[in-house]
Amino acid sequence: MHSLKPVYIGVDVGSATVKVAGIDVDARLVGTPVYLRHDQFPSQVDALKHALRQYLDSAPGPVAGIGATGSARAMMRRLLGADLTRTEIFAHAAGVTHLVRTGAVRVDDGPGRRLIERVGSVIEIGGQDAKVIVFDENGLPAYFNMNTICSAGTGEFLKQLADEAGITLAELGRIALASARPVTIDATCTVFSRRDFRHLTQKGVSLADRLMGVCHAMVRNYLTNVVQGAYLRPPVFFQGGVAFNPAVRRAFEERLATSVVVTPKNDVVGALGMAVITREAMLGTPEITRGFRPDFFERSFHSRVRYCHGCSNGCDLAQPYETRDGEVVVLETLGGRCEGAHNPKNVKERPRDPTALRVPVLRRSRRPRFDVVNPGGRRLRSPAGRYFAGLDGGSRGTKYALIRSLGERPGPGRSDLEIVAAGAVDAAGDAIAACLRALACVQQALPAGAALAAVGTTGSAGELFRDIVTRRDADTADRRCTEIVAHYAWASYRMPDVGTVMDIGGNDAKLITVAEGGLDFAMNGKCAAGTGAFLEAVAQRFRVPIGSYGEVALESRNPVRIAGRCAVFGESDVVHKSRVGFPTPDLLLGLAFAICRTYLSDLGRGRPLVAPIVAQGGAFLNPALQHAFRQTLGLGPDEFVVAEDPRHVLCAGALGAALVARGAWEQGYESHFKGFEHVLGTRYTTVTTTCEHPGCHRRCPDVVALLEGGVPIAGYKAIDCHLGYFSGLASAEQREYMGQLLAGH
Repeated sequence: MHSLKPVYIGVDVGSATVKVAGIDVDARLVGTPVYLRHDQFPSQVDALKHALRQYLDSAPGPVAGIGATGSARAMMRRLLGADLTRTEIFAHAAGVTHLVRTGAVRVDDGPGRRLIERVGSVIEIGGQDAKVIVFDENGLPAYFNMNTICSAGTGEFLKQLADEAGITLAELGRIALASARPVTIDATCTVFSRRDFRHLTQKGVSLADRLMGVCHAMVRNYLTNVVQGAYLRPPVFFQGGVAFNPAVRRAFEERLATSVVVTPKNDVVGALGMAVITREAMLGTPEITRGFRPDFFERSFHSRVRYCHGCSNGCDLAQPYETRDGEVVVLETLGGRCEGAHNPKNVKERPRDPTALRVPVLRRSRRPRFDVVNPGGRRLRSPAGRYFAGLDGGSRGTKYALIRSLGERPGPGRSDLEIVAAGAVDAAGDAIAACLRALACVQQALPAGAALAAVGTTGSAGELFRDIVTRRDADTADRRCTEIVAHYAWASYRMPDVGTVMDIGGNDAKLITVAEGGLDFAMNGKCAAGTGAFLEAVAQRFRVPIGSYGEVALESRNPVRIAGRCAVFGESDVVHKSRVGFPTPDLLLGLAFAICRTYLSDLGRGRPLVAPIVAQGGAFLNPALQHAFRQTLGLGPDEFVVAEDPRHVLCAGALGAALVARGAWEQGYESHFKGFEHVLGTRYTTVTTTCEHPGCHRRCPDVVALLEGGVPIAGYKAIDCHLGYFSGLASAEQREYMGQLLAGH
């Protein structure tokens, strides 16, 4: 029988869902709580109307008060006439505290069910948001934090991987629990995690082990980026939609080494908390005028898109409004990332021109040049007729290059080398196998009877590659150099007066500017939003071959502004705008501009660029991305230079590494290359272990040993190891210890 007592209602409208719950004057839960995704409805307001009507049908008592929380709480206050609003932190804390105080939380404990009488910490993970709340000894929230604009620690992370596997979210948790050996998956970015998931699929790893690896990756990301080292006081409660996933709960329990309690009504705790807060406020202040507007259901609301011109972010804004006496009354302005969006002077009907992100570009009459190939200027011998190789071990692909030196440059604009071969092999999650395949390509391209004079390595796997192919790591022509040096080496070789080098690859992005005092550079963090992976993800979503992306995108007349701060949320933005009718070319070109904005904002950070700019990296093979950068920077092909030969673009790092090796050989250093027969005929493996050397006070977990034919020859990941263990190629004494350590494990 329905309660006819007054009802206090809480509404929680988040980025993906609408939740409604209520309590009566005695603080008892009444009616049936409602949880639904608002992407099932034409608009967020329609979703709210449906959810609230559904709830009121189950609890027909008079509305005594209504409170709103969530990212859209300000708009809900005006639409509903909500009596008060609170942040999600307050709402979730109030909701779980109420459940504990009313004896609603019990857990299985031996023969009976034990009552939980206090709250220690709260883990809350929803569709696009994640929060942590830590309570003090008095039961009051003492610490809280929320995720940034990244999907890696949210429900969207799980949804993306479930879609990748072709299963539902409910199936993901059930299947993952069957895992015997969860694999390690990149937890820093959803796009990168999806890449790892595919690679492990190709290797035949079971679906259960991959899915449990996804759950562990999500938990690692949450603890690193949301909890940030804070102590989670037990008992730990888990709420939000992701708490329905038993595999994520298990991953938290294993990581925290404590039990995790799934909060009753975990999906609507925020709404319940708002109902509790509203009841307490109304009963404590009876003179408050009730603001709820029952005509909410009959009123007609609309929404329009506007654009902020207040800063370079150029945010898209949503303005819900209604018409009163023929006048448009804007209820709220949503979507801005800063306060500038709330200044009416900044809100315009038309978006900022995609080229409006103006970055200062300097054109110097004299440009400094730095010789990173032969810094000392010492050239003891001519490399004419000799061959040099370069290997660039990237996160997604390994690039290789083989060059033949021709001697002195014959004249202006003429090269003193020949590119014999340059290409890429898919890393497929196995850097060693990629290195060997790339080296085999070099061997195949080397003319019969010819030998390598030296090998250069670079990239994230550059140190590993060096230790595989050469016997020494110092005083040798086989040089390992940073990606910054390698890319600048090749760009400055092709264009001596280069002022800026831009590199965008699959997962990485770099910006190098030439200054009076040296090279200034920046690299992206672990985020796909400014990389080629973002392009590939959307191309796959639209079933457009990546090679045809530029051709399709450049048919656009009005590129759509796409959210570019997170690749996954940006992909969701593309899909949403596709559903409402934006043409595919406008979406694809809009995405190219989004990547350009993100790159310039995150790496440029307002610093002036110096022309001419040389663009390198596989992403710049896409004509749409070239167009976006040229339009945004206001530069033509002579000042924003992308080589016509794709090898100069895709393999710039490998070519630069080969140049660095040639420079070392010219200075008189000899190569210690092991030879193709030895390297390609030997089995290389890595083993992860923990170093506890008796002569050292530290304990270093997750160090990696490189084994050549079963014998350790190098190690990685130790930081400032004064003993030299796991810090590159090992001495005979170090190899002996590493062998004993691995045998003991």
